[in-house]
Amino acid sequence: MGKVGPMRQVNLEEQGGSALAGVIETLYSEHGYFLSLLDALEQEAEKLQPGRVPDYHLLLDIVDYLTHYPDQYHHPREDLLFAKMLSVDKSFKPDLRRLEREHKTLRTYNDKLFTELRRVVAGRPVDGPELLRNLQRYISGYRQHIEFESKKIFPRAKGELGSAELKQLDIKTRYIDDPLFGGRLENRFRRLGRSVRADLSSLSADVVSLQMATIETAVESMSGVMEKVRSLQEGRSRVNKKPLSTPSWQARMMNACTRITMKPMMRFGSLDSLRKVTATLDEQSEKTMPEDINAKLVSGPGYDGEWIRIGRTRPRKVILYFPGGGFILRMPVQHRGFVAKICRAAKAKALLVHYRLAPESPFPGALEDCLAAYHDLLAQGIAPADITIAGDSAGGGLVMSTLLALRDEGTPMPRNAMVLSPLADLTHSGKSRKFNKRKDPVLSSVRTSGLKDLYIGEAVASDRFVSPVFSDFDDLPPMLGIVGSTEILLDDTVMAAQRAREAKVPFYLEIWDEMPHVFSIFPVLPESQVAIDRMGEFIRCSKLDPLPERYGSH
Repeated sequence: MGKVGPMRQVNLEEQGGSALAGVIETLYSEHGYFLSLLDALEQEAEKLQPGRVPDYHLLLDIVDYLTHYPDQYHHPREDLLFAKMLSVDKSFKPDLRRLEREHKTLRTYNDKLFTELRRVVAGRPVDGPELLRNLQRYISGYRQHIEFESKKIFPRAKGELGSAELKQLDIKTRYIDDPLFGGRLENRFRRLGRSVRADLSSLSADVVSLQMATIETAVESMSGVMEKVRSLQEGRSRVNKKPLSTPSWQARMMNACTRITMKPMMRFGSLDSLRKVTATLDEQSEKTMPEDINAKLVSGPGYDGEWIRIGRTRPRKVILYFPGGGFILRMPVQHRGFVAKICRAAKAKALLVHYRLAPESPFPGALEDCLAAYHDLLAQGIAPADITIAGDSAGGGLVMSTLLALRDEGTPMPRNAMVLSPLADLTHSGKSRKFNKRKDPVLSSVRTSGLKDLYIGEAVASDRFVSPVFSDFDDLPPMLGIVGSTEILLDDTVMAAQRAREAKVPFYLEIWDEMPHVFSIFPVLPESQVAIDRMGEFIRCSKLDPLPERYGSH
């Protein structure tokens, strides 16, 4: 909508009547603005229900506007109109008193909602039902007020504005430029459009996958020699009474290989080339899949996924797993094998969620799929105390976001949760993004930062559901966080642990020395099985003994 400028003055004495009509016309158009905002407010309020993801930043923006700017832009014209109506129609006085009461009431609603939403956006816990009631009351009250003015007040306006009133109108409106519907759009109300440039050079998927495949072959050929070396090292350690804290030779070899293959691909590869590489690697995983893994694709209410069981077992415990992939990639075969190993260790079955990917389905598509899967488990009669929510990388961030959304809904929480190298800060404020920039053997800081543009769409990077480390963790279940010391995402896990400590939520933080991103997914690493065994113990008991010093710190 265009800018509504000040009334044009030609001849004040002759234009008094038309000026009054212009004031009323302006107020009618303002009502249209406000009604459109109330519609948007109502649409977001409808998302305050289980399984949906409200945009709290957008709610705050709308309430912020309705709280602060009508005083500058709307009310001066109303005051002038009402004063003129009162001077020519004494019966208008009761109506004016009603209008004043409604203005005062709406101001109270405004202030309360504004304060409440500022707390929510800052990461404080949400009382969803109470917030919904407040929003519905506010929306209903504002619409009734607008309807009363439009149908009962404005049509009664009559008379002409005198010279002094016209001058007053001109003074009060000459320099007012609406910050939302006018020509000078303020940044605080702007949702910038985002575009993705796919002009980066891509590497050959075949070359990368071939070099990655050589790791397993090299491990097999060198295992005998390196075990003897390890034995000698352990002997020296026992003599010196100092625990080993260096990664295995397999891990060092994998780090060297991924540094010259996967990391350049992750940094410079286009989205298509990345998807081609991961598809090729995923196909290779099929060759080593144990025969006793039973996987069944499912299409539940609002999500797709697959159930994973070991053999004919029918365990009670369920792992709801959100796989990683930077919100843009999927490797279902590799994750199937990995999740099956966790199931063995925990004596559980798993529901692996194939949530929608960006950029085709930006935020909150993936999160709503994860919420739908959890609600489906509850609908199937599975007790929350038998559920563990787990995920790696982007899926780890979705684990935290899902827990926050469930808490806001008032939905019963799972028994516990696990996050493996979670991507949980899309503002990229963690210091490890810089000091591990060259140490990380897999992820590129540049590409990881670019994921934000693909994933969040019109959302705000600091949103509690986009970057959950900026929300309070009050009332969340016990959590296990595993991350490598040289990862650029190290601080995502560390910040999550700090949030949990502040909320007195048990958080078992494990920082594994020089381990690559989501290292436990790689079967060639001896540390992988150690980590998986610890995951199984945590799923069963919701607590863990400290990580042995030979692997890292806690």
